[in-house]
Amino acid sequence: MTTLKQKTVLVVGGGSGLGLAVARLARDQGARVIVASRRAAERLDAAPGGGDLHALAFDIGAGQSAVQALLDAVGEIDHLVVAVRPAITAAPLAQVDEAEARGAFEIKFWGQYRLARAASERLRQGGSIVLTSGIAGERIYPGMSTMALINGATETLCRMLAVELAPLRVNAVSPGFLAPKPAEMEAAAQRFPLPRLGAVEDVAEVYLHLMRSGYATGTVSVVDGGARLL
Repeated sequence: MTTLKQKTVLVVGGGSGLGLAVARLARDQGARVIVASRRAAERLDAAPGGGDLHALAFDIGAGQSAVQALLDAVGEIDHLVVAVRPAITAAPLAQVDEAEARGAFEIKFWGQYRLARAASERLRQGGSIVLTSGIAGERIYPGMSTMALINGATETLCRMLAVELAPLRVNAVSPGFLAPKPAEMEAAAQRFPLPRLGAVEDVAEVYLHLMRSGYATGTVSVVDGGARLL
């Protein structure tokens, strides 16, 4: 198991939520952490414990030129974490807004694809990439067809990159339902084997494990309190 001390970690989507939790935890373990999101500086200044993280403005949906500009600004890194989640409206398949679905793919799938491909040339020996999928790629929920497709594609991307970019390590984390959620979801979580919604800190620990574990690649680590088993 390697250490993150004095390693450079780029967290895309780290201005809030899960990404911010990963960034804080990596910083607490001695890493130099760069957070990239559309409103990174503003969000980090407002977040408790976020002010000492280095922030860069970045729009993951802005295409390859934006990716190149980000990586040029960052330079060499040891680990890339991508923790983005597009806004998507839950709806039956017949009512899905195709433009919204395409936009979600552009952000979460193609954004991760572009970042991983470009970052592979900037990662130091022993480095890694950790992508983010989600429980909808493992278990199908009515009204969540777009996220199911994106997450399934992301997990395939993880495995493909692990082979194509070897010996660079590529893994993914598949979070379950994270708090806060509406009251009906809070109630439904009581049926999980671990009867609660997850906290971002629960899942952030797994990203760090995958960064440090020198023999893990091509894996999708599910962290959902057992929700997928029901």
